[in-house]
Amino acid sequence: MNKNKKNVKLENNNQKVEEKKKQGINKTRIFIIIGIVLILLIATVLFLLNKEVKLSNITKENEIVEDDNVPVFEDKTIEEQKNILLDILNQEIAKYEEICIDEGNNECINKEEILNNFNSFKERLENGEINQEDIELLKQEINDYLVTLDPNVKLDDLISEETEDKENTTSNEEESSESTSSSIASGIEGILNSATLNPTKTGYTPLDNKVSSVINSVTNQSMSTYEKVKAVYDWVINNMSYQIGFVVWDEINTLINNYGFYEKDAIQVFLAYNSFETKKGSCDNYSAMFMILTRRIGLDSYVVSARNSDGSGHTTVNIKINGKWYNFDPQREDKSLKNGKIMYYAFGENDNDSKPYTYINRNSDVQAFHSFNKQPSENYLEASITVAGRTYSGKTLTENNNIIADEIIDIDYKSNPTTTIKLETNQKVTYMWTNGSATNLDWEHSDIDGRATTDRYGEVTLKFNYSTKFSYTIRVEDEFGRAINFVINLNYRDFSKKLSISAGTGDFSYNDYILVGVYAYDSIGDVSYTAKVIETNDPKGADAVVIEPSYPYTFKISNLDRSNYYYKIEITGTDEAGNVATDIITGDSL
Repeated sequence: MNKNKKNVKLENNNQKVEEKKKQGINKTRIFIIIGIVLILLIATVLFLLNKEVKLSNITKENEIVEDDNVPVFEDKTIEEQKNILLDILNQEIAKYEEICIDEGNNECINKEEILNNFNSFKERLENGEINQEDIELLKQEINDYLVTLDPNVKLDDLISEETEDKENTTSNEEESSESTSSSIASGIEGILNSATLNPTKTGYTPLDNKVSSVINSVTNQSMSTYEKVKAVYDWVINNMSYQIGFVVWDEINTLINNYGFYEKDAIQVFLAYNSFETKKGSCDNYSAMFMILTRRIGLDSYVVSARNSDGSGHTTVNIKINGKWYNFDPQREDKSLKNGKIMYYAFGENDNDSKPYTYINRNSDVQAFHSFNKQPSENYLEASITVAGRTYSGKTLTENNNIIADEIIDIDYKSNPTTTIKLETNQKVTYMWTNGSATNLDWEHSDIDGRATTDRYGEVTLKFNYSTKFSYTIRVEDEFGRAINFVINLNYRDFSKKLSISAGTGDFSYNDYILVGVYAYDSIGDVSYTAKVIETNDPKGADAVVIEPSYPYTFKISNLDRSNYYYKIEITGTDEAGNVATDIITGDSL
């Protein structure tokens, strides 16, 4: 009995143990299942989050390039939009850039017009206050103009490219660029600081004063050569804006004749001076300014002509240091600014560095430049004429130089009907004459001694037996085509006589007026004229007639009834000595 009870109890204990084991296994399974579920949930959440991030990144990329979905350009500030448009305009200007030194170069005409239009857009962006409405209007006008030049070029495409380029320029890239530019700068720093300096001026005081002002404002004595060159490089870029221009040969020739410059030197003076005045110019102006500024610092600088890959012209500055050449191109640098920063891509390149152009002939450019030294006296054509005891002298280095005598030479034709003009030159010349304002190179005066002689001495003889007044030109020209025109004012008169004038009617073919001409005899100096109606039977009176000067010796008389009335008009002439003479025109309607 007791044994059976023990067996029953043992079985019950075994059942409880088994049940506890089963419960433990079930709990373990539940925990494992819960763990697996949690892991799957976490994985799902991470997957979804990662997908959202990727989608977010894709959206951001699309914001840059998909203008139709997200208006990137319009979301920028007005200043940022303006800078994007300015960058595009600068790129277009660079594309169409052309050197137009020769005013007769027909190939430059269209490009000049294109560049002027692009610069007009730039001026509107840069000058005055710009609002969003102005930006939108300029966008439309620029786009329309671009399409007229090339139907495949649209402003929105250029904006997208420019915007993408700016957005993708990360801070790391900027640091990399700055590092690169610093390495370029450090490469040239030691070279510039090793240069032997010889500061020079141009000799043209107005320009030298402007150069001094810039040098004094951006440099000081404690700065190294490298620091000074970098400072003037920055000044040119920061103060200049691109605009195509031409040289004015009359002004170039004046610089050559008055200062003795060689031609290339005079061109650089002209280009630099005008750019310091206007703060505008092409690559020619940028280069001339930088060359003259660095020469003032003391470097051996030259403006060098180049040819772009598209065949257009360009100029840059080469500086020779310790026998080697280094290139500095402020205009190229100006058009490649990044967010307004100078990157120094073209600051101190050597001949092995890759450049977007090739030099045409650096040796000839260097030889043509004479460091602003003056030409020797033997380079000039010099000549003088002597007439009636007066001598007029002139010299020239250029094609033409006019020597105009302001005074009037009085000659008494009664006592001295023959006048001799003596000519003397420093070299063999051909000389000829003209009676008037224009020189006739093919018509030689019959009394020239030797007729178009090439001697250094000669005479021209004039003979008059009546009163006359005119301008007379003696032209001398050498074998190089350089010429001097002596313009003298001659007045032949009878000194024993006083001033007299003669008036006469001219052309009657006009419907509403007639011309009256006046001629003076034996005047001293110039003669001034007046005219008035002194008698008429016109019921409207003398005031009905309008008299006004037409030419120096001509009156235009209008409002005349030519068929019915009688008029008497008095012409009065007064010479510089105060002598007075009159003449009267009479008749029915003159």
